[in-house]
Amino acid sequence: MIGVGNRCGHNPAKPRWFDPPQKHADRPHVLRKLIERIRDYYSSPQKTLPGLNAVNESDRQQRSERREACICLLGCLLHYTDLVTLRVGIPQSDGSFQGLTMEFLAKTSGLGLRRAERAIHDLAAAGIVSIHPIAKRLDDCAYKGFAAIRAVSRSLFDAFGLGKWLRHEREKAVKRREKKARKANPHIEMTMAGKRGPERKAGPQDGAAAIETRTGGPTAVGAILASIKASLKSTGPPS
Repeated sequence: MIGVGNRCGHNPAKPRWFDPPQKHADRPHVLRKLIERIRDYYSSPQKTLPGLNAVNESDRQQRSERREACICLLGCLLHYTDLVTLRVGIPQSDGSFQGLTMEFLAKTSGLGLRRAERAIHDLAAAGIVSIHPIAKRLDDCAYKGFAAIRAVSRSLFDAFGLGKWLRHEREKAVKRREKKARKANPHIEMTMAGKRGPERKAGPQDGAAAIETRTGGPTAVGAILASIKASLKSTGPPS
C-alpha cells in the first residue's frame, strides 16, 4: 500500500474502520451500534465529539488520520468492553479481570503501536476512556507491571443517544451474571436459601456471596455484583 496522509496508509477519502476478529461471537447490540455511530466523528468531529476534537488545543479540527486512529482504537475497545462494568478486557472465571496490552489493541485495531498510543492519549484526555495501571509488588524495591485496565465512560453512550438503552442492557447483563454465579454454585445457594428462610427471594448479593464462599474470600466479581446496581443510574464515568 502506498503511504498517504501521515505515512501510515491513511486515505482521507476512504477511512478505515475497526474490523472485529473473525470467528468472534457477536457482541451485545448496544455495543455494536455504538461502534457504528462513532464513525460519524470522522466527517463531523466538532459536532459529534467536541471534547475529543479539542484535545489538540487548536481551533482547527483534528487531523483526519488522527480521527481515523481514534475511531479504530475506540471501536476495538468497545468490542472488548464488559457490559456489566464497562471495563475493557476479558473477565476471568475466578472473578478477576484481564486487561489488554497496547500491543494487542494496536494490532487488533490495525494500527501501528505509536499511532495507537497517540489515539489512547487523545481518548483519555477527552474523558472517553479512563486508564488504571496495574502493578504487583514483588519486594521492597521491585514491582511487576501488568496490562492496564481501561474503562469506557457512560457519557460516550449518552453522546450518541444510547444511554437509556445501555442502562437497560446492563441491568439484564447483571441478572445474567448473577444467575450464572448461582448456577455454578448450587450447593452454596441451597445453604444460603435455608438460612434466609423460604419467604425470602434471592437478591443480587447472593450470587456474590456464593462466589466468595467458593473461592475462600472476596473477589472482584463479588464487589462488582454488590455495587453494580447502584451505579447503573449514575451518569459519571466508571471508577
